[in-house]
Amino acid sequence: MSSTPSLEPPYGERDARGMASLIEAIPEHIEQALARTDAAPWQLPLADPDLVAVGGMGGSAIAAELTAGLHADRMPRPWLVVRDYRWPACVSSRSLAVLSSNSGNTEETLALEAGARARGVPRVAITSGGELAARAKAAGVHCQSLPGGMPPRAALFHALVPVTRLVSALGWAEDPGPAWREAAALARARAGLIGPASPEAANPAKQLARACAGRMPFVYSATGPTAAVAVRWRHQLNENAKLLGHSATVPELNHNEIVGWQHAGAMHRGISVIVLRDPEDPAEATTRLGLTAEYAARQGAAVHEIHAVGESRIARLTSLVQFGDHLSLYLALLGGVDPTDITSIDEFKRRLAERSTAR
Repeated sequence: MSSTPSLEPPYGERDARGMASLIEAIPEHIEQALARTDAAPWQLPLADPDLVAVGGMGGSAIAAELTAGLHADRMPRPWLVVRDYRWPACVSSRSLAVLSSNSGNTEETLALEAGARARGVPRVAITSGGELAARAKAAGVHCQSLPGGMPPRAALFHALVPVTRLVSALGWAEDPGPAWREAAALARARAGLIGPASPEAANPAKQLARACAGRMPFVYSATGPTAAVAVRWRHQLNENAKLLGHSATVPELNHNEIVGWQHAGAMHRGISVIVLRDPEDPAEATTRLGLTAEYAARQGAAVHEIHAVGESRIARLTSLVQFGDHLSLYLALLGGVDPTDITSIDEFKRRLAERSTAR
């Protein structure tokens, strides 16, 4: 019998908590989020904030990063993503604070909620419950509800759809509903190509996982929407596949990181460079990504390219996120690790709580 792990289902105990099913449900998550926000649209405490600051961590923050990537060239005011305990000084009573926590109990987000309240910053929340929901209810703050019971990283689209609709509610972008419906249909069709039921011989996500197994992934992209997708890929590779990873963008990486490739060695030969491509990438970025990939290949890295598909920005972003989520699942299976398990985070939180109590 071959010792090479199979990527064909059923996965049984290798995925005992069902991460594969959660990734396969991306189209349904989009549709459910659309229905939920149709039924309960945003109620904003001010009409024209000087900026929007979204406070959150991990899977709760990436929705804001992806939204910023989608609309950065169109939004008339700054959009900040704050992954910290404290707001920057520019967040004021003229701003809108968005508190995002899937569980509602994220330590940093609750600290930001308290900070916004103390400063008199108008705020809204997005959560499945917990302390954040309780505080929002007590203060009469509008709260967008998320479904509970799944890891925050697997609930991305439940948060991403309403956050993009927040931009529309502000009047900063058109209603994203039609684009999201395209994205859901495309994701459902793409599942037949990259999902678990598609055999490795015909499945580009399984093939990429096989090619990247045993290597450290570097995800390179242009700025804009694909930069936030590269961060999402890195996070999924961290949490699902239990791999260290790295992401960077052009043109910045061509002014510093490329020198790290200069003296090729064993480390460089152990890297897989994955280049994310989008039809809207500027010509300068397209050229730079191509030259960077060529150089990394000459220095011994394995280089791969993944192209976004779809008409709208939202659909193309979804296609890349969906591919990366499947890639992280298949790398977990090849590595013999549970894609849902986050023992290291749980252990860190326990030790942090112990240290805080001892102070």
